Amino acid sequence: MKRKRLIYIFITVILLINMFSTTAFAAVYTEPENKREFKVIGYYSGDLFNEPLENLQTEKLTHVVYAFLIPQKDGTLAELKKPEQLKELVEQGHNDGAKVFIAVGGWSYEGKPLQPVFEEAAASDETRKLLIENICAFADEYNLDGVELDWEHPNNNTIADYEKLAVELSEALKLKGKEMTAALNGAWSKTAGPEPSMALSDKCLESFSFINVMAYDINNADHSPIWFSETSIDYWLNRGVAAEDIVIGMPLYARPSWMQYRHLVDLNPEYAFVDYAPTTPLESYYNGMNTLREKTIIALNKAGGVMLFDVNEDTNDEYSIVSMIDNLIKRTEHLSKDELNKYITVLLDSRELVFLEEEGFGVPFINESGRTMIPLRKPLEAIDADVSYDGISRVVTAVKDDTIVKIPIDKNIIYVNGKEIETDTKAIIKDSRTYFPLRAVLEAFGYKAEWHNNSRTVILSK
Repeated sequence: MKRKRLIYIFITVILLINMFSTTAFAAVYTEPENKREFKVIGYYSGDLFNEPLENLQTEKLTHVVYAFLIPQKDGTLAELKKPEQLKELVEQGHNDGAKVFIAVGGWSYEGKPLQPVFEEAAASDETRKLLIENICAFADEYNLDGVELDWEHPNNNTIADYEKLAVELSEALKLKGKEMTAALNGAWSKTAGPEPSMALSDKCLESFSFINVMAYDINNADHSPIWFSETSIDYWLNRGVAAEDIVIGMPLYARPSWMQYRHLVDLNPEYAFVDYAPTTPLESYYNGMNTLREKTIIALNKAGGVMLFDVNEDTNDEYSIVSMIDNLIKRTEHLSKDELNKYITVLLDSRELVFLEEEGFGVPFINESGRTMIPLRKPLEAIDADVSYDGISRVVTAVKDDTIVKIPIDKNIIYVNGKEIETDTKAIIKDSRTYFPLRAVLEAFGYKAEWHNNSRTVILSK
């Protein structure tokens, strides 16, 4: 008995020590400021595209939303057209660490709007309860991680029923350890947006793990501009949604042609880097890689993720948007929030000029006067200029064709073919690397410099 008692006391002491150690660690440990999941979500519309599942880069996505599961007025669900495809997607996604959701609804089904279907199914306690039970059973059957409510769109007359459906479905899914999100509209200002956005109650918003904001389809010539992504983020922030719960939607299709990004790139690889293509019979206005990169940078700073609609429309080569986003995240994930906010992107002739710290050539920064300072050698060599440095006179010389530019260090001047030109920024040497007044020097070689402050992007073009 004495031996058993001693063993009991020993075990108790060990448990107390372990409990104290765990508590103490929890008390002092805090997540790094920048350590949070940035969601990269791909809508995968199995019924609409011919892109094989193996081309989906699930290893570079945090979530896949499979579209669509169709509700019916009596609370039942239409039979899924490709059940085996969804099963394969769940297996592939889970193996690659991605969560898989099902989108319930959408704009239409077999040519008929789904809005009246949602309205009738949600209006009755009986059919709403049945619809929720069927959705939960479906999520269980296919081992899904969550559900997206895609009722397009509630209005002031139906928002009460939308709220009931959202709250009750969310609660039912939580009991099963599953999440619920929603596809919501964008907005054109911090305080104003379309009726569905304005009508949505705080109780609805509290039901969602995060929201996918459909910041597209404004009009044909400008259907998803950068400013609309920004105002949409600002609107939902103003509504009290946490930044990390706002995912900004980005389209991979053009209007009015409805051509897919991958098909535009097949026509001409240069179409990957612009937002317009003169296709026939209808023109194509869309978001190219550079616009989508800027939107991703804005989301990294102000929101919680990006969503591609539809990821089936991406390429699987050097022009892949998913790969571009993945690359951007990986090279910025070590940055603090403040450092990320100051991160500068440089585009030269529509291609990103990447500056990596590990390369040792320096990285762009903003000086104390608010001017963008760029490491000298990389952009000049990228335009095929010959670069040399005279350490005695402390002058950098860049030569291309018939243009000779001399850049004195620590002086507000440069010389272009012998002519002195004043600059508002001095070339400097910092950490053994030379930084220079980008605009003045590149303009001497025939380039125009443009600055996008919202994404801190320098655009250099002929």
